[in-house]
Amino acid sequence: MKWLGRPREKLLRRLVFSAKERCECGAGLAYDRRANPLVWDCSAILLGDALLEAGERGVANHRVPCAYFDVVSERSPAAEGATTRPS
Repeated sequence: MKWLGRPREKLLRRLVFSAKERCECGAGLAYDRRANPLVWDCSAILLGDALLEAGERGVANHRVPCAYFDVVSERSPAAEGATTRPS
């Protein structure tokens, strides 16, 4: 799958995922490392995997992009190797 003309693998490398925090849909929270690291969003939305259209089968609620000061990044030593990055 391509997102905005970029291969998925390249986009996955650009995203920083949370260690444990997840969106209401179950996907991990993430941000683009070139963007503000305090604004976390649903990784399913960032990757183009989220179903957003009302009435679509499987549509879930998503957290709106927001500044979450208590979210621990997968890059943080406090994460102890935990990540919500898709395998």
